[in-house]
Amino acid sequence: MQEKNAIFLICTLTLSLTVFTTSCKPAEGGHPQKATTDKTESTNDHSSERQKENEKTMNKVVTLPERQEIDDKYKWNPSIIFKNEQEWENELKRVTDELPTLKDCSGKLTSSVKVLKKCLDRIYNFQNRIHHLMAYASRIYDTDIRKSKPQAMSSSSEKLYTEFLSTISFVEPELLELSEQKLRKLASRPELKDYDRELLRLLRLKKHVLSKPEETILAQASAMGLSPHNIYKTFSNAEMKFPQFKDQEGRSIELSAATYAKYRKSQNREVRKQVFNKFWTTYKSYRSSFSQMLSSQIQYYDFVAKARNYKNALESSLKPNAIPAEFYPKLIKAITAHLDVFHRYLKLRKKLLKIEGEQYYYDIYPLAVAKTSKNYGYKEAQNILPTALAPLGEDYIGKLTKSLEDGSGWLDVYPNQGKRSGAYSSSVYGRHPLVLLNYTDDFDSLTTTAHEMGHALHSAYSMKTQPFAKAHYSLFVAEVASIFNETLLIEYLLEKETDPEHKKFLLSAYLDSFRGTVFRQTMFAEFELEAYRRLAARKPLTADSLSNLYLELLRKYHGHDKNIMNIEPLYGVEWAYIPHFYYHFYVYQYASGFVAATALAQKVLKEGEPAAKRYIENLLKAGGSEDPLEILKNAGVDMTSAEPYEMAAKKFAERVAELEELAEK
Repeated sequence: MQEKNAIFLICTLTLSLTVFTTSCKPAEGGHPQKATTDKTESTNDHSSERQKENEKTMNKVVTLPERQEIDDKYKWNPSIIFKNEQEWENELKRVTDELPTLKDCSGKLTSSVKVLKKCLDRIYNFQNRIHHLMAYASRIYDTDIRKSKPQAMSSSSEKLYTEFLSTISFVEPELLELSEQKLRKLASRPELKDYDRELLRLLRLKKHVLSKPEETILAQASAMGLSPHNIYKTFSNAEMKFPQFKDQEGRSIELSAATYAKYRKSQNREVRKQVFNKFWTTYKSYRSSFSQMLSSQIQYYDFVAKARNYKNALESSLKPNAIPAEFYPKLIKAITAHLDVFHRYLKLRKKLLKIEGEQYYYDIYPLAVAKTSKNYGYKEAQNILPTALAPLGEDYIGKLTKSLEDGSGWLDVYPNQGKRSGAYSSSVYGRHPLVLLNYTDDFDSLTTTAHEMGHALHSAYSMKTQPFAKAHYSLFVAEVASIFNETLLIEYLLEKETDPEHKKFLLSAYLDSFRGTVFRQTMFAEFELEAYRRLAARKPLTADSLSNLYLELLRKYHGHDKNIMNIEPLYGVEWAYIPHFYYHFYVYQYASGFVAATALAQKVLKEGEPAAKRYIENLLKAGGSEDPLEILKNAGVDMTSAEPYEMAAKKFAERVAELEELAEK
């Protein structure tokens, strides 16, 4: 997903071709799982009241509302991109008709600085226009993936993007005909300042850019690279059939990704066990299809890596963003070195949950301190978040407050029938971001909103400060801004809390956040790396082999052999549920992002305005103007050193100890 010319859809529709505009908290499968509890109290939000009325009138079968039932003030506004579908169709036709004219630049790029600038301006303008087309179609589609027209619009814009890639495939080979000295000289010219990063990037990737005909073939083949994930997304979100189950009140509940995500957190152990078994038994029945989807995706990335003369698919993912390939396994080693303290926390969870006998995997999600948990309606989030993030200063808080207002058009707040699961932030240059939520009035919803607004304001600052060619920030940096917000939020809530019982809840919430974002995502990263290694060793990626690999890692991370948590074989199929395995070595950045965010947030809280200014100026406004590791270093954290990882592990251990102490009182 770090190929050059693509839409920066970090966690949504398109995958490997991305460089600009969407970042997100993972959808349900790759979600850094937050500690939450079942919703048992009413809130001030109108959606909760509607939900109750639905439950009363639908013979006790709980379903989501249709989209038209939700107040427009809680919906995003895609009309900031195009006024309506007709305007979108008109622009699609114009871009399609005009696209062949880009070939006029072929053979002329090196003739003069003036010609090069003119051609690059035209190319990036086309890219921006296609970003708008793809974004509008995707935003319409994601609010109800049952509708065929938005799906067709998305397909049309993706096809157009593939044609665009093919049309401009001459650019890199033509520029790389120049010597290194000439390329560096061009990058230093004031007229080409907007494109200096791209020109210098070509030097780094010179041996991986192919001839014009070869680049054309790869560009034309890129549409096939979208297919496995598109099939996965449609099948898992819209076509999979699940059985019903009974909740603790005897109601019949439609099992789905959304209800699984909710009821796996149930304080009723029998309910969550029932939900786990039904959900994963369903996935197991389709595991062969899922293995074909995933192995096809992995084979595509492996093919592209080999075609571009990379050592392997890992290097092809990390090198374009100047991340050394060795960073990935070092991260896994650094995190797994602290599994003992994670196991210590799992033992504490068992005690807090009052589990008799063995602890099972279906016990991993319920909040360990549920009785003191609170509900957080969206109105509360609108008030809490600006206060919690106040250390970032007036300008940041002003932007945040405005974006969270009812009717701002930034956020699509509540779930509805057919709406895409999970959450993300998406933006196109020159427009404010659009944030998809599925807000359900719980603590997870509050932290998810903080997370996505971190992405949204990162994009807003970047787009305001940087030209289009430099506004896109790397995936590696993206998760820092989002998790930074979550870190400030939990620090604020913990600091102001005086009730020991509720403080236990908040500590448990933080520790589960760490578990889901650091340990869980690192486990995903290790699974993904091993899957690619097995493909390279010509070992088949069958349903059974993938399940056995995943089961082995589940047991390793959760202390199965140490009798800490019993991981039953059924749950080895969980790999089939994780959408991020289709994103080409993405999930490790949640772990690295959490570590970096922990260090940066501590600096802001300790140093105040100077650290906050450094963070905003050198990270949020930086876009892609520097290499990601350099951006983080300028912002205040060196991710090539051991210090931030040790700092994060120490913080986790301290909070485990604090919760242990409170649990004894």
